[in-house]
Amino acid sequence: MTNRFLCPTHRQWLQTNPTAAIAHFTDTQDTGQWYREQGLWQQALPYVGCAYETAEIVLNLQVKDKALSVINFTSSAILLADTWHKAGEFSNSRDVLRNAQQRLVPEHTLCYQQTVLQDCIRDCIKALATGEQFEQNLYLNSNHSRLSH
Repeated sequence: MTNRFLCPTHRQWLQTNPTAAIAHFTDTQDTGQWYREQGLWQQALPYVGCAYETAEIVLNLQVKDKALSVINFTSSAILLADTWHKAGEFSNSRDVLRNAQQRLVPEHTLCYQQTVLQDCIRDCIKALATGEQFEQNLYLNSNHSRLSH
């Protein structure tokens, strides 16, 4: 996925301001969800994309509740992937899910002494993998039905 939703200046500012990053995640996720509820997929994309990128920034920060940052990252990845899918951008949808899984693998490894957190991360990786498989099946089925007509 080559899309970037946060500009470099905003990204850098969020990386140095954890409280602002958490607030920005919530605001963009909520706004993106509002557009999604209206069926406005293209308008939702910048917001859910910013939420996803901000959730990754928060994941990189030393926050008190690491499990919450993992869950927020996972949920924002699923929301972005679903929005891409509804906007007809199937490869971007799969890329988000795949990249999010790859991003969580090192987190899982680093938490080897925290079994509850490790279980949480493993469950999130599984949810992303399930979403990726579902997305792949939808894509294959839609291509198959186009070819058979």
